[in-house]
Amino acid sequence: MADLADPGVAPQTHPDLPAWLIERAQSFEQWAEDTSTPGTWDFSPQSLDALEDLIRSRYGSDAESLAARRDAFLQGACWYIGEVVCRAQGAVWKFEPFAVKGAELPSLFGEADPSGVVDDPCVGVPGEDTEGAIYPMGAVHGLFSTEDELGNPIAQHLSDLLGDSDEYDEEEEQEQE
Repeated sequence: MADLADPGVAPQTHPDLPAWLIERAQSFEQWAEDTSTPGTWDFSPQSLDALEDLIRSRYGSDAESLAARRDAFLQGACWYIGEVVCRAQGAVWKFEPFAVKGAELPSLFGEADPSGVVDDPCVGVPGEDTEGAIYPMGAVHGLFSTEDELGNPIAQHLSDLLGDSDEYDEEEEQEQE
């Protein structure tokens, strides 16, 4: 059973979320420069493919990306992924920390990283809880999954986060013509 930090705090208004979002937005220009392809990051659905390629070139496994999850590159990448989803689907940022088996609840991306703690922001439908939300950091780690929980082969992509967006598909078809 999970222990919520404060069941009375709405995920959209968690007090740690604005500081993280402001920090990420203010760091975006430097993050983009550090990727060596600053012109790529226009918040379009297609830019997720470039980001996926960049992530895959930097990390070889989910264990490597997990170990680097607090690094500036992955923090920026997760913010970017979430911003693309927010802009494409009208989603909003949310944060709802919880701990498993009574572990101490850290602040958003705090120094402590106790086992069993989830401290990643997510994006989802305004006014709803985080149950069906998209966790950008989870999507990054998922890029390295080769099998689902039943052992079936899978290939996950960041563009999958946008679902079957007709607009994205039409733009992709036009580019191929």
